Amino acid sequence: MNTFQEVTYPQESTQDMPDIRTPEATDGVAVHNLIRNSAFLDHNSLYCYLLVCSHFAGTSAIARYQDDIVGVISGYIIPERPDTLFVWQVAVDVRMRRRGLARAMLDHILQGDACRQIRYIETTVTADNAASRRLFSSLARHLDCRLDERPGFDRREHFLNLHDSEPLLRIGPFFPNQGERT
Repeated sequence: MNTFQEVTYPQESTQDMPDIRTPEATDGVAVHNLIRNSAFLDHNSLYCYLLVCSHFAGTSAIARYQDDIVGVISGYIIPERPDTLFVWQVAVDVRMRRRGLARAMLDHILQGDACRQIRYIETTVTADNAASRRLFSSLARHLDCRLDERPGFDRREHFLNLHDSEPLLRIGPFFPNQGERT
């Protein structure tokens, strides 16, 4: 049976790894700036990130290093499928990449109370986004479950040819909190 286990990430020292926590509304501006400064992510309004950091805080995570927010994952539980977490955006500051930070933030989210019933993770990722594809493949291996790719949002049908197609990646089923809570 699949079980979720805490993972230790290689690091030079604990001072070199950011603190991971649930976002708060006051983090909205910093999250907005991190996304806006990413060359790879579509950025949205500041108000959108205020909602992520308040309404969707239980299914999101931020990483703070010294005084800066250096990572964020935003997600939400799909209303029609309360066993499915949709991961919307993953951003890691260039200074913090290749340290396992995105996986650590996903682990943080999955261990939270809001994700007690989560058995699947979904996300959409363009075909050329190798970093995100590696992240979600690694997560599926870690959770000892399948990763299936399906049609998602099509370039012509959904994006008016203004954005590359984003196939849907679906991970699961898994049981992240099995044995951790009574």
